[in-house]
This record gives sequence, C-alpha cells and structure tokens, in this order.
Amino acid sequence: MPPKPTSKWAIRSRQEGAGYWIVLASLRRCLPQCLVRDVVVPLAVSRAALAIIALLGFHLLPIPFKGTKWELATNGNVHNIAGHVSANAHPLVNMWARWDALWYLDIAKHGYWFVPGKRSSVAFFPLYPYLIRGLHYLMPLARDAGWLLVGIVVSNASLLIALVYFYKLVRLDYDRRTAARAALYLCVFPTTLFLSAVYSDSLFLALVVSAFYYARTTRWLAAGVLAAAAALCRAPGVLLIIPLGLEYFSQKAFQWRQIRTDCLSLALAPIALAGHLTFLRWRFGYWDIISQAQAVKAWNRHLTLPWNTLLHSFESMNSGRGAWEFFFTIALIGLAIFASFRLRPSYAVYAVVSLLFITSWGALTSAPRLGIVIFPLVIALALLGDNKVFNRAYLFFSTLLAAVAMVIFSQWGWVA
Repeated sequence: MPPKPTSKWAIRSRQEGAGYWIVLASLRRCLPQCLVRDVVVPLAVSRAALAIIALLGFHLLPIPFKGTKWELATNGNVHNIAGHVSANAHPLVNMWARWDALWYLDIAKHGYWFVPGKRSSVAFFPLYPYLIRGLHYLMPLARDAGWLLVGIVVSNASLLIALVYFYKLVRLDYDRRTAARAALYLCVFPTTLFLSAVYSDSLFLALVVSAFYYARTTRWLAAGVLAAAAALCRAPGVLLIIPLGLEYFSQKAFQWRQIRTDCLSLALAPIALAGHLTFLRWRFGYWDIISQAQAVKAWNRHLTLPWNTLLHSFESMNSGRGAWEFFFTIALIGLAIFASFRLRPSYAVYAVVSLLFITSWGALTSAPRLGIVIFPLVIALALLGDNKVFNRAYLFFSTLLAAVAMVIFSQWGWVA
C-alpha cells in the first residue's frame, strides 16, 4: 500500500518538536539521577503537555478575538491577523510568542526606540532581548521564526537552570521530597506557561534563585554579579539588595566587626541599574524615560500606594479577568504571610518586597505572571504540600488552571 500523505503541519510539528527529546537525552547523560528524576522529567512532561494542549486548542477549540493581532506566517515572518489564529503556521513557535514577545523580538533585532506619549520599547529591560540577539548571532536562524525560536530556547534553558538552582536551594534546608515537590509545583503553577514563552520571567527567576543559592553558600561575588544581571533583566531585580543584605548580615550574626569587603558585592545591582539608566539618558535625553514609557495611556502604570491599588482593583472587579487578578494577588499575599513564619527571614523579605512592587503600580494587570518568580511562595506551597489532601488539590487545580491559561494565551487571550 502506498504511504499515507503527511500534512505540512505534521512535518513541521515533528521537526520543531524533535529537539525536545534530543535535549532530554543529553541532560540525562550530564545531570545527576536525582536532578533528572526530580527536575528534568517534570519540566519535560509539563512543557510537552502544555504544547499538546495548545495544539488541541488550535484545532478543537478556536477562540475568536477582536481587533488585529500578529503571528508568524507560513513564510516565517510576522504578519497581522484578525479574527482567529492559524492552526498550521509554525504552531510550536506561535503558541509561545504572544503579547510582549513582539517587543522582545523588536529590541533583539533593532535595539531601543522611544516616542514620547506612546508605548515604546524602552519600557523593557535589556538583558533578555540582548541575550536573544547574542545567541542569534551565534546561530543565525532565518526570518522572524528563527529569532522567536531562539527566544524560546533562551527561556527554556533559563527555566532548566532556574529549576536546578531552586532544587539545590531548597535542599539546603529541607529533604529531597520537599525539593522535588517545589520543582513540580513550579512546573504546574497556574501561569507556568510564561516560563517557556518569549518572556523574561524564566531568566529573571534563574538569576534570582542562583543569587540566593550563592548567598546562602557565602559566595558573595557570584551572588552580587547575578543580582546585577537580575537588575538588568527586570525592574524588581534591584530590590535584591534588600533580602541579600539581610542574608549577609544574618550570616554575620549582625556583628559589625565580622563585616568584610565582600559586602560590596551587594552594590552591583544598583550600579547595574544606574548604568542602564545612564545609557538611556545618553541615548534619549531623559533620566525617567522608563517611567514615561510605562505611564502612557495604553499601559497606565504609575506609582501608587499598595492598598490603594488593591482597593481600586476590588472596586473595579466587574469581569472575570479582574476577579482572576485580584484573588490571585490575595492568594500570593496569604502565601507571603505564611512564608514569613516558616521560611528564612531573607526569603520572607524577598517575598514581601516583591509583592509591594507588584501592588505599587495602580493595577494588578500582570500580578498572576509576576508572582511566579517569587520563589519563597512556591517553597511555602511545597511545605503545605506535606499534607496529602493539599498536595492533590494543588496539583489538580493548578494543572487545570495552567492548561486553561495555555489555551487562552496561545490564542491571544489575556492571562497576565
């Protein structure tokens, strides 16, 4: 019998998906067995599950949208679309490249630009898009599809590094089962899709947890360098100086005589941020250019007292999206309170300052996404997971929410 014809979509999907198994086989050879079992397997299974769910959504549950969006066309370049997404044009890349991905693509390809009063690329921090640019220089893949694929590689490589350091960090205080549960909980977190999408979240998480790991093991220069990189990755990165400073002084028993010059490493984060702001001042002429870009009508982000943000969000909770953002933030606050009693003071302080940052911009628009990088909250969940009922409930409901979020996000719905 002649072989059955194979669709172009099936061929492209197999080609784009084959790399997952090659990477997994390589990792099994170079990582300890416990890391493969507790980190790599949950990572690979969760990413594959999210991709399959998005593919099924494309074909079985198409969601229409209003206005004009964009996606990769079959020729590999970005083009505008209306009504609904294409199920057959680079699906394994398009599903991870929505919303902010175009901003990162534009910065990686063309650098920064600024137009007063309009949304501008200077609102985004440079490390993630310029890492994409550097990797693309080494692997010059063709067209926009190549650039976005590099972004997906950077995000997932960063996620693997984040999970490894997160696992090792938890193991400093708890047993293997708790560390494995923490890694699993992160892989099925309701907004875990952003850790694999063309977003900077996974890179920022990798930098934060590795900075804390080296701080806990008294390698302060490495911790300072990683904190500086985090400050160039996302705005709250500079806040690491607060919890890392507390960790430093607590390790010195708060005795001034024990302080050494290695404490100067903590200053690298604000120095890095100052360097980025100086560059923007030189390039565009404004010190407050990031605030200007964030404050435009389309984004409308401006400093607000946290309780005013929460009150405003509660009063305007007239949609499913508003309720999702508000109650998710309340859940994060509850976990931060629990973490303050059960975790190290430096972890609790990091959770608190991160939540203060999230709730200080007038709206909770991206709170469900920004919360995923607050690693102490995931540790708190893992501790609660000692209870079998809680463990099963979290895995069921969080996995369900993650699946729904993936379908919505992959078809240009708003998640966070």
